[in-house]
Amino acid sequence: MHVSIRHRVMRPALAPAILALACSWQAVHAGELIPNPAELRLKSDVSYLADDAREGRGPGTQGIEAAADYIAGEFKAIGLKPAAESDGYFQSFSISGSPTLGTPLDLSLTGPGGKSLKADPKRDFRPLAIGTGGTLKEVPLVFAGYGISAKDNARKLDYDDYDGLNVKGKVVLLIRREPRQDKDDSPFDGKRDSSFASFRHKATNAFQHGAAAVLLVNDAYSLKGKNDELLSFGAAGTEPNSTLPFLTVTREFADRLLADAEQPSLEALEKEIDSDLKPRSRELKGWKVDAQVEIERKDLETKNVVGVLEGSGPLAEETIVIGAHYDHLGRGGLFSGSLAFLSKDIHNGADDNASGTAMVLEMARRLARRTDPLPRRVVFMAFSGEERGLLGSKHYVEHPLYPLKSTIMMVNFDMVGRLNDKQELTIYGTGTTPGAEGLVDALAQSAGFTLKKVAEGLGPSDQQSFYLKDIPVLFAFTGTHRDYHRPSDDTDRINFAGMSRIADFSELLLLDLVRRPQRPEFTKVVRKGGHGGGVDPGRVSISAYLGSIPDYDDSIKGVKLSGVREGSPAEKGGLKANDIVVGFGGKPVATIYDYTESLGRYKPGDVVDVVVKRGEKEETLKITLGDRPSE
Repeated sequence: MHVSIRHRVMRPALAPAILALACSWQAVHAGELIPNPAELRLKSDVSYLADDAREGRGPGTQGIEAAADYIAGEFKAIGLKPAAESDGYFQSFSISGSPTLGTPLDLSLTGPGGKSLKADPKRDFRPLAIGTGGTLKEVPLVFAGYGISAKDNARKLDYDDYDGLNVKGKVVLLIRREPRQDKDDSPFDGKRDSSFASFRHKATNAFQHGAAAVLLVNDAYSLKGKNDELLSFGAAGTEPNSTLPFLTVTREFADRLLADAEQPSLEALEKEIDSDLKPRSRELKGWKVDAQVEIERKDLETKNVVGVLEGSGPLAEETIVIGAHYDHLGRGGLFSGSLAFLSKDIHNGADDNASGTAMVLEMARRLARRTDPLPRRVVFMAFSGEERGLLGSKHYVEHPLYPLKSTIMMVNFDMVGRLNDKQELTIYGTGTTPGAEGLVDALAQSAGFTLKKVAEGLGPSDQQSFYLKDIPVLFAFTGTHRDYHRPSDDTDRINFAGMSRIADFSELLLLDLVRRPQRPEFTKVVRKGGHGGGVDPGRVSISAYLGSIPDYDDSIKGVKLSGVREGSPAEKGGLKANDIVVGFGGKPVATIYDYTESLGRYKPGDVVDVVVKRGEKEETLKITLGDRPSE
């Protein structure tokens, strides 16, 4: 409501009555017109962090650096001290940056009878960022159809382009997508594309069959009415999906080498495969590939922001961590994690997780202004790299600024800005220490919340890193919504009144934890439902349950494990934290995508050989896969 105020002299006799009426009206409507101070503080923090100028707080951007400076400035203004071993208020660490093409960039083939083909990098071929760089010298070439190995009894699907084909140490020429692209009744998924059509499946399948590199061409169906253009460098994503060089070539270039090898054209081969769903794979005798590809992945520096409120008394060396991640998805785009994956708009992440970061700042203000000294140290942390796989919190627990053995609790805030009309607040970790469930029950009832409790400490946010170090955790969350990981997650959709109430609840919770005479006892929780636990690479549909927790460290060949779930097939089969999985079901594993692709081939009850590297030794474990726990 806009009120126009004109300057005029008020009649003295009426002034007191009007003033009294105005004060009375303001008191009645204070909830509508004047937010409480906590709401104003929370709104100020979220508005800054989720402003377009912060560029979606993607690691490596000027926007996230400005956000880090803002949080550090607030910590200083509040009166928090830097940690003794930190760089001011910062704990820096490195994560992998975006890939770039280096030089030289060459592809040529020599064939029977001295024939040769030299590919032009601007017209004939281009590497994809999901692969790696490498050098190939006179490597044999084979045609492996669509590069698919698909067995699905439910769909009556039994198709394998690699059946009877030796590709070990050879370059495979593959067609993009899958057979019968234009048929809705295809045993694949027709126009919708099944998981077998993905770049991920083709890359992993080629690697696990021993191929040396991939040459990929567009399929005819997707090019109807379009020019055959090379895919862009990042078209299949920017994460290292494969340890193989993965190149795209034009259909014209591929047809030239097929013709010189006296083979049918791509169009003819596609039609033959479509006709009876039988592979037409074959060696291209006499052809050898020479290539040199350089892909650079320079590390970029990002930072956790850390502020400390020291305790006083005999428990002063015990530490409670209060944390939230402040990074988000930047400008989105394909494979960023955005659910509007074709959008490159700024993803401001007001709820995810400017709201949680603002809550950490609010807790710091409230605890720091108390006149009575707190008996324990409280460390306030804003983590970076959470959207890339909990990287900031993982870095902290591997390089703690205060001993983990005296860190007695971690309280996490992630997406606390959307308290709904049902007043639903979810708390994870209520089973990680005795008494936590009763405490949050009592506080939630007093605050008028409808409480949802999740006993386990594992789950898709930073508290998981601490739980895996045997530290009790609690994690507050108001739920997902249609704006999650989309550009529409903006400040105007935040419920600041609800956040203020959560802040009141959280202050009482934290005061209880800081003041209790005995440190909370850690309890491991056997999982009862939900998959949780970080990034979902490729969103692979997996029916069998293993219960391992990948580390997502892409600098390691293989998949390092952060841990295993209590009572899971992984634990029963002998998998442990820090194992590096290098084989699964008789197939090699080099990336997280190889790992999930391999697991997806199996069903509950299957027994698989899992090869792990422990130190310098490899061990093979036999593990019986289970049913996925119900939600």
